[in-house]
Amino acid sequence: MKTRDNLSLALLASAVLLCFLIIGSSTALGSCEENTSDDVSLTSNEFPYPRGTAPPYGMMGWETGNQYLTDNATLVHLGWSTSITPQQFVDNINRGKELGIQKYLVATSGPQMESESFWKDVTDMGVTDNDFYGVYFPDEEGNPATLIAMYTAMKKYFPNSVAGDYLGDMQTGPDDDEFIPGLDVSYFTTYTKFHPERPHAWVYGNLIANAPDWKNAGKTVYVTTEAFGQAAEVNALDPDLNTTQKVADRHESQIVMGILGGAQGVFSYAYKYAKDTPSYTGWVSFKPKYEQIWPWIMEGNRTLLTTNVTSGRTNITSDPGGIIDAVTAYMFTDADGRKLIASSSMLDFTEANGAANNATITGVPDGTYDVLWENRTVTVTDGTVKDTWQPYEYHFYQLKTEDTDK
Repeated sequence: MKTRDNLSLALLASAVLLCFLIIGSSTALGSCEENTSDDVSLTSNEFPYPRGTAPPYGMMGWETGNQYLTDNATLVHLGWSTSITPQQFVDNINRGKELGIQKYLVATSGPQMESESFWKDVTDMGVTDNDFYGVYFPDEEGNPATLIAMYTAMKKYFPNSVAGDYLGDMQTGPDDDEFIPGLDVSYFTTYTKFHPERPHAWVYGNLIANAPDWKNAGKTVYVTTEAFGQAAEVNALDPDLNTTQKVADRHESQIVMGILGGAQGVFSYAYKYAKDTPSYTGWVSFKPKYEQIWPWIMEGNRTLLTTNVTSGRTNITSDPGGIIDAVTAYMFTDADGRKLIASSSMLDFTEANGAANNATITGVPDGTYDVLWENRTVTVTDGTVKDTWQPYEYHFYQLKTEDTDK
């Protein structure tokens, strides 16, 4: 018996070690990670999250600003270039260190990265896996073979580094799954005002149509918030964005749609980094909320619930995604079995004609729920929640601990 116990302990230790060695995949999200975004205050050069797990928040940075430092972004894409030399790559890494980025650093990239000689030159300059987290490959690369060649070359010299890229809407050109062998992380856009032909719910539709392929392959999926241009500024002529509050609400709503669609992190992708730029008003207000619900997002245990919209516009057509209910809700279960119902209006003010939706969510476990950040509770006795959603509005219902096992 003692020998068997020792063997069991040895196997357990090996399993734990293996869990932390998993790289470049979201497989570790459900089984290995217990980190929250509070764990980003390390003062050493160690990364606060194991490679292969999704940090909660990142943003793209330029040499002209460092707002990502004050925002405590845990994943930083430093700069943008369509061509880069090994020396410039190393310079980006060193620049990140000078700015105090002791978290994640995603260095910018270019076509030279297809060559193994590029990565060999970087190693010859003394760079190791411990100096950077990963690489942002060429933006919106349309050729899967290009990404796969870069990925293969990078992994030969930096096997622990993570490769990510933004691939647009994945509706034109090659199928999205053709890109999967060339990336560890895929960033899904929320640029619905930048591309006004897309409905507000397109963010959610894009994720539910494409993200399962990536997640089933063990990859990590981010939502990249629309944080520039038409959706980042007050526009008196646009009823969706004619007040500062609506701009912030839209930004928050895009993040919530990412959560509902299954995104495992948020990436703020912007052209402006001046202090107090309006691009981040939504993120600043939503960040503490995001941190609170991070354990549910990390676990990834989610179920689409049935909603019945009884007033206002009932649905919207989002391609990809098909017909989407005007109010959409998911039930999330964390590692401790706690329940969280996440719901959102899928309409902006124009799509909703300015009207609110009344709706019923069914399939909800009975019990008392705290409506997070709203200073109210709801009691469920018949498996339903009835509520009202204004355009852009969301509600998160957390089942009280004492009711979790009912």
